[in-house]
Formats: sequence, C-alpha cells, structure tokens
Amino acid sequence: MRLAFAGDIIFGKGIQQVVRLRGMPFLFEAVAPALRACDWVVANMEGCIATGGAPMDKEYTFRATPELAATLRWAGIPMVSLGNNHSVDFGVEALQETFHHLRRAGVWWAGAGYDASDASMPVYLDDGRVRVAIFCFTAVVPRGFPAGAKRAGVATLEMLMPRIREARQQADVLIAIPHWGDEGKTQPNAKQQRITRRLAQAGVDLIVGHHPHVVQGYARMGKTHILYSVGNFVHTPRSAPSRRALLLQAEVGRQGIRSLAALPLWLENGQPRIAGEALSLYP
Repeated sequence: MRLAFAGDIIFGKGIQQVVRLRGMPFLFEAVAPALRACDWVVANMEGCIATGGAPMDKEYTFRATPELAATLRWAGIPMVSLGNNHSVDFGVEALQETFHHLRRAGVWWAGAGYDASDASMPVYLDDGRVRVAIFCFTAVVPRGFPAGAKRAGVATLEMLMPRIREARQQADVLIAIPHWGDEGKTQPNAKQQRITRRLAQAGVDLIVGHHPHVVQGYARMGKTHILYSVGNFVHTPRSAPSRRALLLQAEVGRQGIRSLAALPLWLENGQPRIAGEALSLYP
C-alpha cells in the first residue's frame, strides 16, 4: 500500500485571498498528480470547515469554507487530521459542522470526534493484503479543546494509548500523526522525544508530525520510523524555512514499513509545488 503524508493546511487571510483570485482548486493543482498516485493521503487540517460558530479567544483562528472539503477529495486527499490546536477555533458546533462537510465530501478524518471515545478512534485501511491503523492527536492542547465523555473535541495522547495497544493486535502497520513541537524550530524538543518513546514502546511503526511549520528531521527509535515535522502544505508563510516542506511517501506491507521517501515541496502563493526529486530515507 502506498501512502503519503502532508503538512498543515492553514486557511488564513493569505489563503483566502488566493482563493478569491484563483479559486480553491488552484491550491492543490501542482501537487495533485503526486497525491493521486498514492493509495491514501493524509494532510493536517488546521481549523474548521464551517460557516457557523464564533472565534474563540486566541491569537489565531482559522475557518475554511465548505468548498474545501470537496476540493480535498478532488485533489487526492481522502483523509485529514483534525487532532490539532485549531480544530475548535470556532467552537464545538463549528467542529461538528466540519464533520458534516467532510463526510458529505467522502473525506475521512481522525483526531477529533463527537466525544472522547469517537475522537480517539483510528482510521483503518485494509486492501486485502495489508491492514493499517492511522491515529491522529494533538500534544498542543488549548483550553476547551479536548473531547469529553459527552463533548465533541480533539484527541490527546492519553485518550489514544488504550486504542493503540488494541490496534497493535488488529493491524499490520500502526501510524501515529501527532501535532507537537515548537513553532519555527528545526529540532524536536524533549516532549516530542518523550512522546516518541511511548509510541515506540506501544508498537507504532511510523510517526509523522506537524505543528512547527518547518521541516524537522528523520530518525529511528528501535523499529519505529519518525519524521518529526513535514512542515506546511497549503499556507502563505513569509520565511524561506517555512515555505520549504515535505510530502512523506511510504510503502507499507504486512511486515511493516518497506520504504520511505521525502518529496521536497516549495510553497508559492499558498500552493505546494514539487521542488526536486524524492529523497530516500529508508531503506
């Protein structure tokens, strides 16, 4: 099974302006062929997809129009992570509206749900040859964001750990997508390392992170492969480091990770463009 993992989709003012001038599909046109060549692609959706809700009292809040959901599927992105520090930017109602628009467009998600049990569920992929479980969660947790027993919200690591141990008995490959780290830092911090150890001990095969908005490097911890941050994906950052990004390409089989390659991207006018040949990370 061929998988790919992209970084942050940030529907800020810059992206909104690009969409008004060029249309929503423009954001993905340059990289869509590479996405569609994969069996499954996961990107991180920063913020909600909604028309309702009110912004929370925080520095940055992001909300995309419903058109984005269908455009994701058209571009070859059948799944997004909602396990981040912006999914509840416009409140629980807007998060639930996000679920509606994604479901209607045929886009799967993990990392958020109608309650804590729902939010901690993985997405299972099974093509008859290999079974994969993909978990998403955030380690950057604003107040009021975590899902509760009867409240919609995002998943945290503690919610996921029992599910991960359960999935280890049911899937050939376990993949964790954490939202973590320090913004603008190219090296993982101590908290990322602690989380990595817990995930590795639980049997996770591949960890692909985001949140720093810059690329952080590849590492191994035992049998676990880690790419700490793939950077941005659809965004209008100003600095060169934050405009460089990666699309992580993985081939997986019953025995685990068969190969990993990093396809370099460059963000121009909010649009990710392929910026070179894929670099083999493993084997």
